[in-house]
Amino acid sequence: MSGFSALRVASHALSAQQRALEVTAQNVANSATVGYTRQRADLQSLSASSISGLYATSSGVGEGVTADKVTRIRDAFLERRGQLEHGISAQAAALDTTWSQAELSFNEPGTTGLSSTLSSSWAKWGQLASTPTEPAARTAVIAASGSVVNSLTSTAKALDAQWNSTRVDVADSLTVVNSATTQIAELNRSIMAATANGLDSNELQDKRDVLIGTLADTIGATGIPKEDGSVDVVVGGATLVSGKNASTVSFTGPAASPGGATGTVALWATPGGQISAGGQMGGQVTALNSVLPGLRTELDTVAASIASSVNALQVAGGDKNGNPGTPLFGTTDGSTTVTAANIALAFTDGNLLAASKVTGLDAQGKAAADGGNADKIAQLAQSTTGPDATYRSMITRMGVSAAAATATAASSEAIVTQIDASRQSISGVSLDEEMTNMLTFKQSYAAMGRVISAMDEMLDVLINKTGLVGR
Repeated sequence: MSGFSALRVASHALSAQQRALEVTAQNVANSATVGYTRQRADLQSLSASSISGLYATSSGVGEGVTADKVTRIRDAFLERRGQLEHGISAQAAALDTTWSQAELSFNEPGTTGLSSTLSSSWAKWGQLASTPTEPAARTAVIAASGSVVNSLTSTAKALDAQWNSTRVDVADSLTVVNSATTQIAELNRSIMAATANGLDSNELQDKRDVLIGTLADTIGATGIPKEDGSVDVVVGGATLVSGKNASTVSFTGPAASPGGATGTVALWATPGGQISAGGQMGGQVTALNSVLPGLRTELDTVAASIASSVNALQVAGGDKNGNPGTPLFGTTDGSTTVTAANIALAFTDGNLLAASKVTGLDAQGKAAADGGNADKIAQLAQSTTGPDATYRSMITRMGVSAAAATATAASSEAIVTQIDASRQSISGVSLDEEMTNMLTFKQSYAAMGRVISAMDEMLDVLINKTGLVGR
C-alpha cells in the first residue's frame, strides 16, 4: 500500500465515523420522540481490489470502512405481534367500557334501581291488603307503581343514550381511520420512490408505523411489508391500503337506537366490501349489535312480565267501588306490546286498584272490603317465575359478563404492556448505549486523525527532505 492509499483509507474511515456520530446524534435527539425507531450506522469493511489483470497487483490490505447504510433496529415479529395484541386489547377495553356504563344505567344495587322500586311496590301492595279501605294505602300503591315505571323507562333511555353515543364514537373514529389510510398510502408512495433510488427513508417508515399503530388500536389493522418498501394494511382479511391506493371505510346502520333489534350495524370498505373490524371499533360494533340491544330485550321482557302479571290479577279482582278491576299498566303509544320504553300507568286513581277478591256490592250496597287480591299481587315478589326472579337473573348475567369483560381487558392490557416493553428494549433509544457509541466513534475519529497526521509527516519528509545531498 502506498502512502496515498493509506490516505484514502483514512479518508473513508473519517467519513464513516462522522456518519456514525451523526446517526448517534439523531438517536439522542429523538430519544423522547413517540414512534421513533433507533437507528444504527452499519460499518462495512472495504476490501482491496480483486479485479484480475496482466499487471494488476494488490497488497491484500483493504480500503478502509464505509457507513453508507443506516438500519432501523426493530424486530419484525414483535412489531406484528404488537399490532395484533393492541387490536385485541382495544377491543376488549371497548367492551369493558360498554358493560361498565350499562351497569351504571341499571344502578344496581341502589335505591333508584328497579330491584328497589319493585320491592317497594310489592310492599305497598301488602299494606293495601291489610288496609284495603284506606285511601293513603291506595295512593301509596299508585306512587310505588309509578316509580317502577320510571325505573324501567329511565333505564331504557340510558341504554338508548349509550347506544347513540357509541354510534357517534364509531362515526368519529371513521374520520381517524380514513385519514390514516390516506396518509399511509402517500407515505408508501414516498418510501417506494426512495427505496428505488437507494435513498434513506427511515423517518418516513417511523411515521408510517405510528399510523399503522393508530389503526391497530382503532380498527384492529395489521401491516404486511412488501419488497418494494410499501406496507399493505389489512383488517379482518380486507385490505384497506395496498401500495399507493387506500380504501374508504364507511358505516351502515340505524341513526338512532333500534331498541331490541340486533345485527344491523356494519363497516364497509370501498373498494373491498364488509369489514370484520377489531380494535376499539370492533368492540363498539359488538356493543351496538348485540350487547346493548340484548340488554334492552331482557329489560323489555321484565317490563312485559311486570305488566302482564299485575294486570292479570287486577282484572280478576274488584276495585273499591265493587267494579271489576282494569289493567294497571298500559303503554304510552297505544301499542299492545309493553316494553321498558313505552310502559305507563293506565290510571292514577287509587280507587280503581282491585284489592278485593270479589266484585259487586253486598245487600247494603257496599263493596267487599277484603284485601285478598292485593295480597296475591304482593306475593308476586316470591314467585320463582315472576318479574323479580326474571330481573335478578338478568342482573346476575350482566354482572358475570361485566366481570368477564373487565378480566379480559386487564389480561389483554398486561400482554400489551409486556410486548411494548420488549419492543422498546429493542427499538427504543438508550442514552447510556448512545453515549458509549459516541465515545467509541469519537475515539476512532481522533485516532484516524492521528494516522493522517503521521502520513502527512511521512510525506513531508519524502517530498521536502529527500534528495538533498550534503545537507
